[in-house]
Formats: sequence, structure tokens, C-alpha cells
Amino acid sequence: MLSITRRRFLSALAVAASTTVLPSLSATPNPTTSARVSRTLFPQSVASGDPRPDRVLLWTRVESTTPVTLRLQVAEDAAFERLRVDTQLPSTTDSDGCIKVRVESLSPATSYHYRFIAGDAPDAPTSPHGRTRTAPAPDADVPVRFAFLSCQDYGGRWYNSLLPLLEEDLDFVLHLGDFIYETAGDPQFQQQSADRAIAFDDLDGAIRLERGDSAYYAARSLDNYRQLHRTYRTDTALQTLLERAPLVAVWDDHEFSDDCWQDVGTYHDGTRDERDRERRRNAEQAYFEYLPVDLELADGAQLPVARERLFPNVQIWRGLRFGRALDLLVTDYRSARPDHAIPEDAFPGALAFDEAALRARLPRLGLDPAQVLPTLMPYVPLDAPSAAPLRAIAHAGATRAAQAAGFDPAAAARYADAAIADGIALPVLAAMLEAYNATADAGARMPLPDADGLPRGLPWMALGKTTAFADIGSRYVVVQSSFDLLAALRALDGDQSPYASDQQAWLQSRMRGTDARFKVVASSVSFTSLVLDLANPALDAPEAMRHRLYLNVDHWDGFPTERARLLSEVFDPAGGTILLSGDIHAGFATQHSERTVEFTTAAVSSDTIGRIVERSASGDGAQAQATRRLAAALDTVVAHGNPAIRYAQTRRHGVGLVHIAGEAAEVQFIELPEDVSRTRHYDAPRTLAPLLERRRFVFSRDDMRIRRRG
Repeated sequence: MLSITRRRFLSALAVAASTTVLPSLSATPNPTTSARVSRTLFPQSVASGDPRPDRVLLWTRVESTTPVTLRLQVAEDAAFERLRVDTQLPSTTDSDGCIKVRVESLSPATSYHYRFIAGDAPDAPTSPHGRTRTAPAPDADVPVRFAFLSCQDYGGRWYNSLLPLLEEDLDFVLHLGDFIYETAGDPQFQQQSADRAIAFDDLDGAIRLERGDSAYYAARSLDNYRQLHRTYRTDTALQTLLERAPLVAVWDDHEFSDDCWQDVGTYHDGTRDERDRERRRNAEQAYFEYLPVDLELADGAQLPVARERLFPNVQIWRGLRFGRALDLLVTDYRSARPDHAIPEDAFPGALAFDEAALRARLPRLGLDPAQVLPTLMPYVPLDAPSAAPLRAIAHAGATRAAQAAGFDPAAAARYADAAIADGIALPVLAAMLEAYNATADAGARMPLPDADGLPRGLPWMALGKTTAFADIGSRYVVVQSSFDLLAALRALDGDQSPYASDQQAWLQSRMRGTDARFKVVASSVSFTSLVLDLANPALDAPEAMRHRLYLNVDHWDGFPTERARLLSEVFDPAGGTILLSGDIHAGFATQHSERTVEFTTAAVSSDTIGRIVERSASGDGAQAQATRRLAAALDTVVAHGNPAIRYAQTRRHGVGLVHIAGEAAEVQFIELPEDVSRTRHYDAPRTLAPLLERRRFVFSRDDMRIRRRG
């Protein structure tokens, strides 16, 4: 019996399970486990997601040129003899063949089997059989075991890291983002191969990009994003994993656009406006079509998702409770976050804050301007009439930088006007004067102003910005001390958080109100600070590089003030807080405090951060050689830069596994050498055994100190 009418079911795609075993929906004999499974009709197999104690979401996709009538069966047994749901579903043509059904009125902590059947004939083809599991009741004191993973690039790569998980009995799989990559063949970190390659069918709808002499494409149209999801979901290791356990997923950047914020891409580093709301909505629509994420919309409908409910109105952050063991808080880092603190188009000599602004703000941070200002960089004001010759030289330099980036003369002049409006950093002006004086007549040469007596400020070059229109010195490799000061100064103007106010309030309330032993906060990016101490003599870095640098401020290092607030005011007071994260293509175990720990999983298949750093060293100059030494020693350098890190590896792929039983918790990293992803091992997974490395970490609710076991 169904607890809702067929009309209501067809509009909402939500069905309640019967409390008793059901008879077959029609006179047609119930298909048995020997029914014909068609991976042609169901090429992406099946999946389930967002398990609650009483419900779960089921998913499949049908590939057919004609409408197909589907029948959904949910059973207590693998033979589908004890049916709890047996009902027809409406055909769909407006969601790329994807079907999502919320099944309600289920029992907690119970495994169910499900399948989709194409028609009522005795030999009707069926989808592969799926197995899902509901969450335990909030007061159930039972163990919970789940995997967490991130970053599964497809081109030229295989998901061998998932194979060990197929031997585990998992309550759910937590995916922390980068389920797909929106680019195909980005030479900076992607490859293609004969059997693992993507070429967009809708090439006119894609974005053409260039890196060096290579051209490649990024998704923009709905068809582009659907094609990516379709292709990624043909991987049989991924299919098998999703057939066996429910998925809990959140997006990061590559589901939309690399290093994105809100609906803004960053491919062109500030040379053009990359805000694109329709592109963002295309990405989100495809994501919700293909991922078994339960939006919990008011009317119960899952597909199609109305466009007006997508960015900026979608809410993907949510909480799921798994007995007394854990409360899982899935957070959204990308949808509401502000722009990166250092603009990609910042002119190195321009000022983030001049002396007047610093004198007004530093006391509000508890800092004495008389002590701080002498440590900052001198700059030359250019507004006085006597500074007109220097202003002309500075303006010409900034104009050339903009023209080199493709600006027309008028736009380049406007860029230069803004860049030097508050003055110019003395070292940048010195380089410009040197070039000018080298070609000027002796009588026209100009001296460099004396640093003594000049005002002091915070120019972008003090943060590591050496080139305008670049991600280095903006999103990557920035000076730690200067960036921390910049972030603190910016925070005085208001909230600087990647979370919107409603998500902040929800997170704080949920952490404060839950009585679960462990609070697991799922973050697509790592809270762990990644500091490179290039002053280390062993690296023999050029003088200009000898600073403590943040590796990546697209991560939580970009929000140090908000991170510190969350740790001290939200995570630590709750106690038993476990942060799980990904994205950086490396593995870390971090002891943030006595009450908060973090585990950052390596990438399933995406290029490791160690390999990316190594590849960035081009040429044979001093900087390139120092970069290669850094790449070779990256594990040690990262651990040295942050004493809270208890384990670091930057050259292996892998996944994470969490087991919570009573007061005890164990987190395990399962890792493989990075080159293993180049070869398919699906048919002989045991050949990986000699290469597999397992790192185990244990702690308890009352003693959160990470102890390594193996």
C-alpha cells in the first residue's frame, strides 16, 4: 500500500514504503535476481544518498530515445521477495534522463535493496541492483563506519583508490567535492588518454582557454556539464561504490569553475569580468540531476529543479544525524564566499592600505602604529605637483602592464589611474626609474627618492604580488605575515567569511545543540594552514623568496580571522569536533587543539600537489631550482611550517575511512603511489596490495590527541 496518491507521487517523486510486505504492483510475475540487467539502458547505474533514519533518496538515469516507463522496487532482501515499495514512475525528458525518488517511512539503521525496471514484461530489463542503508535513530548507540574522498579527475586517470573501499561495509560515503572537473585537458594539471578523455559535444557552448601554446576548453553550457557528469559516472569502480552505500556529497569549485567564488570564475586573473550566473546555474542544475542530494524542497519535488531555485537561492549545507555516534554537518564554502583578498589584477606597486588608513585601523587591532609602520614598506605619494615626473613614469609602467594583459589604450590608462592613485611602493618605482634612466639623456635622469621620511604602507608587492594579472601572489604563494595583517584589517570592515550569515548561524546552533559524541564538519577545503618556510637554508631559495608563505589562500588560509573564530568559538566549545576536508590533493592529520582535529584526504586521482609544484618549476634558473628542491622536500617543509600537523604526504593518491564506536574513533588514510592512477587495475585489484599504504590515527571523545597506529 502507498500512503500517498498516484497524482501526488507523480508530482513530487516521493514515495512512502509500506509497513508490510507488498504484493506485486501488477499481475506480472515479480522479476527475480536473474532478471536481465541492462547497463546500456542504465549506463550510469544507480545510486542513493542523504540517508536519514526514515528515508533515503534513490537515483538512476535512463538513456533512451523514446519514453521509458520505469518501475521502482525497494526490498528488504537481495532477491526482491520482501518488497516495501513497488510502483511505477513517470517518464522524464527534461532532466537528461535522470530520476530521483525520495523513499520515506523506512526503518532506521536498515539495509534495503532497490532497482528500477523498464516496463512490466517478464523479461523487462532492470538497472543494476543497489543497496542502501538508512541512518540509525538519533538515540541509537551503534558504531558508524564511513569513507570520505575528494578530487576524482577523469582524463587519463583511473579510480584505483576506490578499490579498497569495495571491501568495506560502509554506512555511507562522504564526497567532499570536485566530483567532476569542469575543464578537459588543462595542461597545468590534467592529461588525456585514448580510453580516458573528454571532448565536449557542444564545443560552441564551452569556454576556450589557453595556457602557453595549448588550447583547452571549460564547461559553460548545460550540455557541457551534463556530459561531464555522464562521463565520470561511467567509471565502473565509482559505480560499484555508489551501488553499495549511500552518498553524502557537497560541491567545491570544479563542479562549477576552478577557484570560483559565488558565480565568478578566475581563469583570466582579473583581465575581464568572469561573473556568469547562467553558467553557475547550468553547473548546479547538472549537479542536482546527477548527484543523489536531497534538496528537501518545500513541495518535495526533486527534478527538474526550477532555475529560480538555483544560485543564489540554493542551500546545499545541511545536517545528518547518525545515532549517538556523530552529527554530520555538511558545509558550503563556495556559494557565498567573497572574492579573494588579494585581487588577481592588483598592480604590485599599488597600495592595499596607505599610512593614514593604517594609523586609523591598527589601534583597533590592538597594534601600535609607531611599532608596526617602520616594519612596512615605504611608498611615494604622487599627488603633489612636484611629483608629476615620477607620476608619469609610474603611470606608464602600470599602463604597459595592463596593455600586456590585452587592455585597449583607454582601459589601460584607467587601470593605471586607479593603480597609482594613492602612491607607489618605492621598490617598484625604483625598478621603473632604473629602466627609464637607462635610456634617458643624462640631464633628464631622475633620482630615486630617499626612503627616509617617506610614508609607510601595505602595497600588494609586500604580500608577494610581483606581477599584475596573475594567481601567484593572489590565490597562491603569499607572504604569511603580510596576509594575516591584511585579513585582520579587512575584517574591521565587516564579516569576512565564506559562509553566509544564515549558514554561520546554523553551524553555530547545530554545534551547540547536538548531543552526539562526535561532531563531524565536512568542508570541501582544508582548515589546515599550509605554510612554506622558504627561509630554510636547506632550500637555498633566492633572497626574494625567503619568507614564510601561505601555499594556497583559496583555502581557509584565505580567511585566517574567521578560521580562528570558528575554532575558538564554535568547534572547540562543542568538543569532539572532527573536521574532514579535501581539495588540496594531499593528506594531512592536524591537531588544531585539544578538542578539535582535522583529517584532509588525498585526491582519488587528481594530480598530487607535490607533482603540481614540481611541474611549476620551468627553466633552470635559481628560482626553478629552488622550486624543485621545495617539491622534493614538500612533506617535510609543510610539516615544519605548521606544528599542528601530525602527518603530511603530498605525493600519493588515496581516500579516508572513519570508524566510530562508543567513545573511540579511528581515522585511516588508504594511499597509493601517484603513478598507479595511470593504469586500470579494476580487474585485478589485489595486485595493488603490495603498493597500498594504510595510516591509522586513533583518539577518543575525552582525549582528542591524535595517536598514530601504523
